Amino acid sequence: MVKKKSTPPKKKASPGKGVAASKKSSHPKKVSPRKKPTRVKKKAPSRARKETRSQGSLGDKIVTLMTTLVFVVFGLFVAYVLLHPQISDKKPSPAIVTPKKVVPMKIAKFEKPDFEIYPAKPILSRRAAATPPQAARKVFADTRQLPKDQRPVVAIIIDDLGYDMDLAKRFLALDAALTCAILPHSVYYRQIAQLARKEGHEVMLHQPMEPNEYPMIDPGPGALLSVMTPDERIKQLNANIDLIPGICGVNNHMGSKTTTMSDEMNQIFTVLKKRGLFFIDSRTTAATVSLSSARLFKVPFAERDVFLDHVRKKAEIRAQIERLINIAEVHGKALGIGHPHELTYQVLKKALPDMKKRVRLIPASEIVEVF
Repeated sequence: MVKKKSTPPKKKASPGKGVAASKKSSHPKKVSPRKKPTRVKKKAPSRARKETRSQGSLGDKIVTLMTTLVFVVFGLFVAYVLLHPQISDKKPSPAIVTPKKVVPMKIAKFEKPDFEIYPAKPILSRRAAATPPQAARKVFADTRQLPKDQRPVVAIIIDDLGYDMDLAKRFLALDAALTCAILPHSVYYRQIAQLARKEGHEVMLHQPMEPNEYPMIDPGPGALLSVMTPDERIKQLNANIDLIPGICGVNNHMGSKTTTMSDEMNQIFTVLKKRGLFFIDSRTTAATVSLSSARLFKVPFAERDVFLDHVRKKAEIRAQIERLINIAEVHGKALGIGHPHELTYQVLKKALPDMKKRVRLIPASEIVEVF
């Protein structure tokens, strides 16, 4: 008899565990794995990008360099302005240089500097302002019959000499007691001064002084300027006086600014007083204070009554000569100033014979007086 193997009975799972197992098997849990942070691989810059960066860095350097240069230039400009301030209507005083020996050139004429600056309206002297037009002929109609020593006197100064030797010789050859006012440092200042004294004419220094129009208009070498110190001004004037031999007086060339400044004119008159020279005011401005300085220092003084060639026309010059004679006939004396123009020479030469019948021509030293 064959025995059947008995199989052990299967253990029944507890109902709780079975349900849980069934649940686990039917709905398994999904566990998401942790994501690792993805690293972005840097791409190697392309060749074009490298070139762009290199160009950009070069441009930045150029901009930086240009900016630096602009600041440096601006800084230098500011430093220059601070160290060299600009002074309106003024110039540094010119250095006083010993004049070199002038070698006469073959040609006689040179380009002349600017002469007196004439204002729009004539600036009258006291005598000229008190003389009615044409009144002298009626009041002094018989002056032609007076003896020579009783006739009115007239002094004529020829200014601005020194740049035309030929014309100067012709003026000096006129049969009249003319006074020569010579510019310092001009081409022929020494030759004209020596010739004038030889011919019996008086010589004056025609001293350049600062005009209102300076620096647009330069009065020339040897000028007395407002920016000068008193010592510089006095030194320059003494140098000019020593330059021209045999002068007996001084009158101003331009000077519409200088002659209105009391301190400057007083300094000038201290020199004139010490040197024994007279002063004649050319009256380039109505605001001149020259007479006050002359009174203060007791320097012989006179003022210009008429500019002969204010307008450079024959008829006008003839009229100015007649005006000069009229002033002399009313007041007993008059002073006129002319310039070395060809037209002035021709009209004056023709007018002299008639002038001598009515007035007596005298040098400038005989018309000045102490006030």
